[in-house]
Amino acid sequence: MALDWSKKISFSGLKKASGKGSVTYPSKRYINLMPRKERNNDWRKVLPVAIILFVLLAVFIKFGVYDLFANVSAKQAELNSQTQVLRSVQAKAADYDQVKEEYDAYQSTRLSSAANEVSAIEAMELVDAYIAPYAHIDEINYDKNTITLNLSNITLENVGKLVSKLYEQPIVKNVAVSTAGQDSSKNEELTAAMVISVEKA
Repeated sequence: MALDWSKKISFSGLKKASGKGSVTYPSKRYINLMPRKERNNDWRKVLPVAIILFVLLAVFIKFGVYDLFANVSAKQAELNSQTQVLRSVQAKAADYDQVKEEYDAYQSTRLSSAANEVSAIEAMELVDAYIAPYAHIDEINYDKNTITLNLSNITLENVGKLVSKLYEQPIVKNVAVSTAGQDSSKNEELTAAMVISVEKA
C-alpha cells in the first residue's frame, strides 16, 4: 500500500480516554513495510522429497554396500578354493625331485642298454655264419643281447672249435655250453644247449 506523504496527518479524530483530559497517541513510531509470511509445513510437498531421498539411500546401500560385500565374499571364497587346489598340487609334487631322479637314472640305464644292444639281424647273422656250419639248430631264441640255442648233431671237437670261433667275434662277450651224450668220444654226435651273450662292439 502506497502512502501519500503530502497529505496532512491529523489526530483530531482520536477519542479521549475515559476519565482523563489528555489525548492518547499511538506509541509505535515506525512503519513495517514488509509483509510477514507465515510458515506453512505442507507434508504433501515434503513427502515426495522424502521418498526420493529414501530411494537414493536404498540404492546406495544396495550397490555401494551390500553388492560390494557380496563381491568381496565371492572373491574370498574363490581365493580359498584356489588355495586348496594349490596345496593339493604342492602335496602331489612334493616327491617330484626324487621321482625325477629315479626317472633320469632309469632313462640313462635304458639308453645305455639300447646303445649297447645288438640287433636281432646281427645276432642271426652270427648264428648263420659260425654255428650253422657245425651243428643242426633245433631251437633259437634272442632277447636283450642273449642268444639261446638248442643244438644237435654236433661233436665235442666241433663244440670246442665253435666256442673258439665265437670268442673271436667282437660282439661276443661270453659263451656257455652244456652237452648231453652216451660217451665222451670227440666224434660222437651230441646235443648241446648254448647261451651266447653279445654286446655292441
